[in-house]
Amino acid sequence: MVQPARKQCLVQNIKTCKFVVLENPNADGSEPIYEIAAFSAVSRNSALIDRVARELMLDGRLIRAIMYMETTHGYYDAPLAILGMNKSVLPMNVNVEYWGSTFGNRQAMNDPYKNIRAGAEILKRITANVPQGTSVRHIATLYNNINAQRVSDYGARVEKIYLAQPWLRKAEK
Repeated sequence: MVQPARKQCLVQNIKTCKFVVLENPNADGSEPIYEIAAFSAVSRNSALIDRVARELMLDGRLIRAIMYMETTHGYYDAPLAILGMNKSVLPMNVNVEYWGSTFGNRQAMNDPYKNIRAGAEILKRITANVPQGTSVRHIATLYNNINAQRVSDYGARVEKIYLAQPWLRKAEK
Protein backbone atom coordinates (compact mmCIF):
# COMPACT_ATOMS: atom_id res chain seq x y z
CA MET A 1 0.00 0.00 0.00
CA VAL A 2 1.35 3.40 -0.98
CA GLN A 3 1.55 5.92 1.83
CA PRO A 4 -0.09 9.27 1.07
CA ALA A 5 2.08 12.35 0.67
CA ARG A 6 2.96 14.05 3.94
CA LYS A 7 0.85 17.07 3.08
CA GLN A 8 -2.17 14.82 2.51
CA CYS A 9 -1.56 13.12 5.86
CA LEU A 10 -1.89 16.48 7.57
CA VAL A 11 -4.74 17.81 5.42
CA GLN A 12 -6.79 14.64 5.94
CA ASN A 13 -5.65 14.27 9.57
CA ILE A 14 -4.35 10.74 8.97
CA LYS A 15 -2.52 9.47 12.04
CA THR A 16 -0.91 6.38 10.54
CA CYS A 17 1.64 7.98 8.24
CA LYS A 18 5.27 7.53 9.13
CA PHE A 19 7.37 10.66 8.80
CA VAL A 20 11.09 9.98 8.94
CA VAL A 21 13.55 12.85 9.26
CA LEU A 22 17.20 11.92 9.40
CA GLU A 23 19.61 13.62 11.76
CA ASN A 24 21.89 16.25 10.28
CA PRO A 25 25.07 16.93 12.24
CA ASN A 26 25.63 20.04 10.11
CA ALA A 27 22.30 21.66 11.07
CA ASP A 28 23.19 25.01 12.61
CA GLY A 29 21.04 26.09 15.54
CA SER A 30 23.03 29.18 16.40
CA GLU A 31 21.31 32.54 16.71
CA PRO A 32 21.53 34.44 13.43
CA ILE A 33 22.31 38.15 13.37
CA TYR A 34 18.80 38.93 12.05
CA GLU A 35 16.99 37.30 15.01
CA ILE A 36 15.38 40.20 16.88
CA ALA A 37 14.12 39.11 20.30
CA ALA A 38 12.08 42.31 20.73
CA PHE A 39 9.78 41.15 17.91
CA SER A 40 8.76 38.01 19.79
CA ALA A 41 5.00 37.62 20.12
CA VAL A 42 5.25 34.94 22.81
CA SER A 43 4.69 37.10 25.92
CA ARG A 44 1.64 38.92 24.59
CA ASN A 45 0.09 35.61 23.45
CA SER A 46 1.03 33.56 26.50
CA ALA A 47 -2.54 33.05 27.76
CA LEU A 48 -3.72 31.97 24.31
CA ILE A 49 -0.79 29.57 23.97
CA ASP A 50 -1.67 28.01 27.34
CA ARG A 51 -5.33 27.70 26.31
CA VAL A 52 -4.52 26.06 22.97
CA ALA A 53 -1.94 23.74 24.57
CA ARG A 54 -4.61 22.54 27.03
CA GLU A 55 -7.26 22.16 24.34
CA LEU A 56 -5.01 20.12 22.04
CA MET A 57 -2.99 18.42 24.80
CA LEU A 58 0.21 19.73 23.24
CA ASP A 59 3.44 21.02 24.75
CA GLY A 60 2.98 24.77 25.22
CA ARG A 61 6.73 25.23 25.27
CA LEU A 62 6.91 23.78 21.74
CA ILE A 63 4.24 26.24 20.58
CA ARG A 64 6.19 29.06 22.21
CA ALA A 65 9.47 28.00 20.60
CA ILE A 66 7.91 27.90 17.13
CA MET A 67 6.19 31.27 17.67
CA TYR A 68 9.40 32.82 18.97
CA MET A 69 11.26 31.58 15.91
CA GLU A 70 8.59 32.76 13.49
CA THR A 71 8.10 36.21 14.99
CA THR A 72 11.78 37.00 15.61
CA HIS A 73 12.75 35.89 12.11
CA GLY A 74 9.55 36.47 10.13
CA TYR A 75 9.27 40.24 10.32
CA TYR A 76 10.74 40.65 6.82
CA ASP A 77 7.31 40.25 5.21
CA ALA A 78 5.59 42.94 7.32
CA PRO A 79 4.96 45.19 4.30
CA LEU A 80 3.19 42.31 2.52
CA ALA A 81 1.21 41.52 5.69
CA ILE A 82 -0.14 45.09 5.78
CA LEU A 83 -1.36 44.61 2.22
CA GLY A 84 -2.72 41.11 2.95
CA MET A 85 -0.44 39.66 0.26
CA ASN A 86 1.95 37.47 2.25
CA LYS A 87 1.63 33.72 1.84
CA SER A 88 1.72 33.09 5.57
CA VAL A 89 0.32 34.79 8.63
CA LEU A 90 2.05 35.43 11.97
CA PRO A 91 2.35 34.74 14.87
CA MET A 92 2.64 31.02 13.94
CA ASN A 93 3.40 31.87 10.31
CA VAL A 94 0.66 29.60 8.98
CA ASN A 95 1.08 29.36 5.21
CA VAL A 96 -2.42 29.87 3.83
CA GLU A 97 -1.23 29.49 0.25
CA TYR A 98 0.22 26.04 0.95
CA TRP A 99 -2.43 24.70 3.35
CA GLY A 100 -5.42 26.40 1.75
CA SER A 101 -8.31 26.50 4.22
CA THR A 102 -7.32 23.25 5.99
CA PHE A 103 -6.46 25.13 9.18
CA GLY A 104 -8.44 28.30 8.44
CA ASN A 105 -8.51 30.90 5.71
CA ARG A 106 -6.43 34.09 5.63
CA GLN A 107 -9.11 36.09 7.46
CA ALA A 108 -9.29 33.52 10.25
CA MET A 109 -5.49 33.47 10.57
CA ASN A 110 -5.59 37.17 11.45
CA ASP A 111 -7.28 36.20 14.73
CA PRO A 112 -4.43 35.36 17.15
CA TYR A 113 -6.35 32.51 18.83
CA LYS A 114 -7.24 30.88 15.51
CA ASN A 115 -3.70 31.39 14.21
CA ILE A 116 -2.11 29.82 17.29
CA ARG A 117 -4.62 26.99 17.23
CA ALA A 118 -3.89 26.36 13.52
CA GLY A 119 -0.15 26.25 14.13
CA ALA A 120 -0.66 23.97 17.12
CA GLU A 121 -2.94 21.71 15.08
CA ILE A 122 -0.21 21.38 12.46
CA LEU A 123 2.23 20.46 15.24
CA LYS A 124 -0.23 17.94 16.69
CA ARG A 125 -0.74 16.29 13.30
CA ILE A 126 3.01 16.13 12.76
CA THR A 127 3.60 14.55 16.17
CA ALA A 128 0.88 11.97 15.44
CA ASN A 129 2.98 10.77 12.49
CA VAL A 130 6.46 10.61 14.00
CA PRO A 131 7.71 8.02 16.50
CA GLN A 132 6.98 8.79 20.14
CA GLY A 133 9.89 10.67 21.68
CA THR A 134 10.89 12.36 18.42
CA SER A 135 13.05 15.39 19.17
CA VAL A 136 11.98 19.01 18.94
CA ARG A 137 14.53 19.55 16.15
CA HIS A 138 12.84 16.89 14.00
CA ILE A 139 9.30 18.14 14.67
CA ALA A 140 10.26 21.77 14.06
CA THR A 141 11.99 20.82 10.81
CA LEU A 142 8.71 19.31 9.61
CA TYR A 143 6.73 22.35 10.78
CA ASN A 144 8.91 24.49 8.56
CA ASN A 145 8.94 22.03 5.65
CA ILE A 146 6.64 19.02 5.81
CA ASN A 147 8.67 17.31 3.09
CA ALA A 148 12.06 17.70 4.78
CA GLN A 149 14.23 14.59 4.83
CA ARG A 150 16.96 15.81 7.20
CA VAL A 151 17.01 18.11 10.22
CA SER A 152 17.31 21.71 9.02
CA ASP A 153 18.92 24.80 10.50
CA TYR A 154 15.35 25.89 11.33
CA GLY A 155 14.74 22.73 13.36
CA ALA A 156 18.09 23.03 15.12
CA ARG A 157 17.41 26.68 15.99
CA VAL A 158 13.92 25.93 17.34
CA GLU A 159 15.40 23.23 19.56
CA LYS A 160 17.89 25.72 21.02
CA ILE A 161 15.06 28.22 21.57
CA TYR A 162 12.97 25.48 23.20
CA LEU A 163 15.77 24.67 25.62
CA ALA A 164 16.74 28.31 26.38
CA GLN A 165 13.16 29.69 26.68
CA PRO A 166 14.19 33.30 25.89
CA TRP A 167 10.63 34.52 26.51
CA LEU A 168 11.20 33.88 30.22
CA ARG A 169 14.11 36.32 30.31
CA LYS A 170 11.88 38.96 28.74
CA ALA A 171 9.16 38.31 31.33
CA GLU A 172 11.66 38.74 34.18
CA LYS A 173 12.60 42.28 33.12
